[in-house]
This record gives sequence, C-alpha cells and structure tokens, in this order.
Amino acid sequence: MLPAEIEHHLLALADHEQLVVWIGDRPFLIQPATDSDVERINKGYFCMD
Repeated sequence: MLPAEIEHHLLALADHEQLVVWIGDRPFLIQPATDSDVERINKGYFCMD
C-alpha cells in the first residue's frame, strides 16, 4: 500500500503527464497507464491484490 501523499500525487496526474521519481541514483518515469499499456506490458492479464 502506498503512503497517502504519494497516492494523492499519482492520482492527480493527467493522461500522458509524467512524474520523475528518483530512487538512489536512478530516475524512473511514472505516468497513468492506458488499457493498451496494461495489455502490452502484462500480456492481457490484470493483477489485483
């Protein structure tokens, strides 16, 4: 589960807007996924926990 502050920032992202998150010395891009992104990355399977 994400901390509420991080969840708030992620949910506030507009479609195609990106956020850069630094973990150590590595940057990661985060953006809202489209249905086609999820299908392409997860090969059509949705994971829910």
